[in-house]
Formats: sequence, structure tokens, C-alpha cells
Amino acid sequence: MFKFKRTIATLIAMVMMLGIALTATANTTPAAASKNAEAIETLKALGIMVGDKDTLEFREEEPIRRSEFAKVAVHALGLEAVAEANSARTIFPDVVENHWANGYINVATNQGLIVGDPDGNFRPDDNITYAEAMTILVRMLGYEPSAKSRGGYPTGYIVVGAENGLNSKVSNSSTFVNRGTVAQMTFNAL
Repeated sequence: MFKFKRTIATLIAMVMMLGIALTATANTTPAAASKNAEAIETLKALGIMVGDKDTLEFREEEPIRRSEFAKVAVHALGLEAVAEANSARTIFPDVVENHWANGYINVATNQGLIVGDPDGNFRPDDNITYAEAMTILVRMLGYEPSAKSRGGYPTGYIVVGAENGLNSKVSNSSTFVNRGTVAQMTFNAL
């Protein structure tokens, strides 16, 4: 009887070890080798940034659109249900009512995270710049008064964001940011 119990215990241990090995192998993705791996995996687990809806690939080197970042900010605040309820109307003339991100854009606007361009448009399909992403995150954290006192957009927001660690593990760039950079900046904000 003792030998039988020991054999069962050994088999259970082997099955558990095999499961761990298979899980580790399955999680070895390009994101796992990334400098932003912790940020990406955390945001995926929280449902803030989950990757492509069909393939679940994160595509961290691809640029992120302004509409996508509005969704990230709204999810980071836990307001996704509010966004779903606010998708029937549009605030910006260049965002059609049936745009997939309309509710997110509306909520981000109502929360004071985003504003339109000088012409009153949002430009949902434009890629987001480092300064724009930093501005939204600084506003999300409630540091906008400090950013305005430091010169406003873009310098004040970049300075305040850096002072609060939002740029940790991020290369400062005046160009468009990619999904991995946005993941890292959002992770830093959390």
C-alpha cells in the first residue's frame, strides 16, 4: 500500500512539473523577451491592453492610435462600462457615432484626459506622440495643475511625467510611440 501511495504521489508530482514546464514554454513569447515584458504582461492580466482581438498578439513595436490610447486610459481608470454606455453620441465632428472607440473617446474627454486639436477634431486614427501620451497620463494622475505651472503642453507635461516616473524604462521621443512604450508608460502610471 505504501508503495502504491508513493507511486501515485510521484505521478502527481510529475504531472504538475510537466504542467509547469508546458506553461513556461507557452508563455515564452516575444513579449517575454521584451524590456517591457513586465508592463505588457501586467496590463494584459488587468485587461487594460490585451493585444490584437483576433490573434491576441501584442505587436509591441507597432504605433498606437489616439483612439486606442483613449481606450487604454479609460480601462486604466476602470471606466470601461461607462464608455459602453456613452457610445451613442459623439463629441468630436471627426469621430463618427459608430466608431469603435467613440465611447472611450467620450469618457476620456469628459474626464478631462483628452482635448481636441485647435480645429475641434480628435483625429482618432492618427498615431499618438510621446508628448500626447504623457499628457493624458499626467492628467489621469491629477498632475495637470503642476504641468501647467511648468509651461503646459508639451514641456510641462513631460517634465511632470518624468518627475513622477512615467518615463521609467522609456526612451524620450518627439515622434510617435509604439504599443510597448505605451504599455510601459501606463504600467508606470499604475
